[in-house]
Amino acid sequence: MRSSLRGRLVGLLVACVASSALLAGCSSGDHPQGPTATTTGPVSAKQAQRLLDRRAEAVRNHDLSAFLGTLDTSNATLVARQRRYFANMAELPLATLKYTVLKSDWPGELRSRSWGHYVSLPQVRIATQLAGFDAVPVTRITGFAFARRNGKPVIMSELTGAGKPFPGSNPAPWDLVRIHVRTAAGTLQLYDDKTWGDADEISSVLTRGIADVQSGIPFGWSGRVVVYVFSRKVVLDSFEGVPGGNINHLGAMTFPMYADLGQPAVAGIRFTLLPSSVRAGQPFLDRITRHELTHVAVGTRDDGAPIWLAEGIAEYMGARDLPRSQRRIATVAVDRAREGVPDMPASATFNGPDQAWNYALAWMACDYIVATQGAPRLWELMAALHNGGAGTPDDQEDAVLERVLGYDGPALAEHAAERILHIYG
Repeated sequence: MRSSLRGRLVGLLVACVASSALLAGCSSGDHPQGPTATTTGPVSAKQAQRLLDRRAEAVRNHDLSAFLGTLDTSNATLVARQRRYFANMAELPLATLKYTVLKSDWPGELRSRSWGHYVSLPQVRIATQLAGFDAVPVTRITGFAFARRNGKPVIMSELTGAGKPFPGSNPAPWDLVRIHVRTAAGTLQLYDDKTWGDADEISSVLTRGIADVQSGIPFGWSGRVVVYVFSRKVVLDSFEGVPGGNINHLGAMTFPMYADLGQPAVAGIRFTLLPSSVRAGQPFLDRITRHELTHVAVGTRDDGAPIWLAEGIAEYMGARDLPRSQRRIATVAVDRAREGVPDMPASATFNGPDQAWNYALAWMACDYIVATQGAPRLWELMAALHNGGAGTPDDQEDAVLERVLGYDGPALAEHAAERILHIYG
């Protein structure tokens, strides 16, 4: 996951696991009580597949009546959740929505006692692709509880008996809350009820940011990106692998959507603008937006490079269009620069306790390179450290720095510290 305080793109898994706050009232009491759901046996895998095929077709055709016809409509809470889901999906540019019933079943402890004995709980693969933004479908494993009502197969629940998503199902924001969608300047922007009122401002910020980044990078970029702007806790808590371990300490994040969890293929990129950045206003909002958009634009071009370079370039791009008087730096930077710097930050601890200092030093290192050797040299260094995708371990970066810049990491760190003192000391 990348962020304004982020880790590297490849190798870190952003698994969107819903928090226990999701629909906290939906425990086993969320489901109908009383006698068992059927006396004619469980729903077969083939029947479940046909039911899910009808569900997907109803979503694609915007047919609410057909969609509700796949549900146990005696469960008012289920119907309310699924109406919300249907409304969300209707707003998204769906290229793919497909369900596949798998051979494996979920364990019995995920059932609700109120469901009775004749309830099927197969694992289900769901594939979703956003047209124009995802190169391939994003596939995840989830589940549904199937039973019969009046002899007819229906979905009793899309949650476990405890009212939670199935383990590892990685729900998207549109699974968790009502979303509002806006498209502008190649972006697909998703908001919740609380952030929807900021859509005009954020859309303008994104339009400016994309133009600024496109003017500063030496390669083409379409400017297309999916942007999340959510304040609801259930969505914010759904992110894992957060740099620094606490999402409340971040202003934004950029992260990959893997086509299949645990596999390297990336379907698309998501950029999350967090509430603290929106509240901070200008010039910070423009700056952090350019930072994250730089990560999106760079994509895999910095894979394998030291984290300090990837983050330093994003910090440099975020600040480059600001007047010098508005290019603020972390308060810790001046004191740490005076103490002396032995080397550039290690990738393994970049987002640790010293992350504010690490970001400042990385930014000033890149700023120094541009000031003394020009912007093309910075991008040349990125390509050299990327090394055709093979990357460069931290313990081998000095040789690359010597070849491209003419000096090693300790010397660059010293130059960056001197620049901090020259500008801010």
